Amino acid sequence: YACWCEDTMGRKAKDIANEQEQITDLGAVIVKLKSEIAAHGTEIEQLKKDIADNAESRREATEVRDKEFQDYHNDKLESENCGGALEAAVKVLSGAGAKKGFLETTREAQLLSIVAGVRAVLTRPQASNGISQKDLDAVKRFVERPEDFMGGRLAGFSAAQVANNPFGDYAPQSTQIQGILK
Repeated sequence: YACWCEDTMGRKAKDIANEQEQITDLGAVIVKLKSEIAAHGTEIEQLKKDIADNAESRREATEVRDKEFQDYHNDKLESENCGGALEAAVKVLSGAGAKKGFLETTREAQLLSIVAGVRAVLTRPQASNGISQKDLDAVKRFVERPEDFMGGRLAGFSAAQVANNPFGDYAPQSTQIQGILK
């Protein structure tokens, strides 16, 4: 019986020593894992802030993009309208001076409508791009007094036009404006 007690006590002492060593090891692991949890908690908080910042940046970028698209869309529509006004002006002016009876009043109304469209084009900063100052001045005179370009004479243009006109003194000045607008 003494052998059994000694063997059992030796085993138990060895088991206790092993378990105490394991307790020490597990305590170190617990401390290490707690520090990792704290570090990950800090990372999580930082990532939450980053996500919020990212969402705010996306919202701002979307607002800017939407505003720029709206500006582009408005500019595009205005440019298309101006182009349409210029095309209509060329069409109306190409028939200037060709008297067609009762259609003459309609042609004059169209001309006034075209003058309004060209006036709108002239207010744009891009209107003076790609056009000489002389031509721009002629277009401005056309906008100010369109009736002068429907068969009347303007100093500086008539002489040149009369000289090349096989029909005598009739010199429609609308051809000059038509050429500029084309």
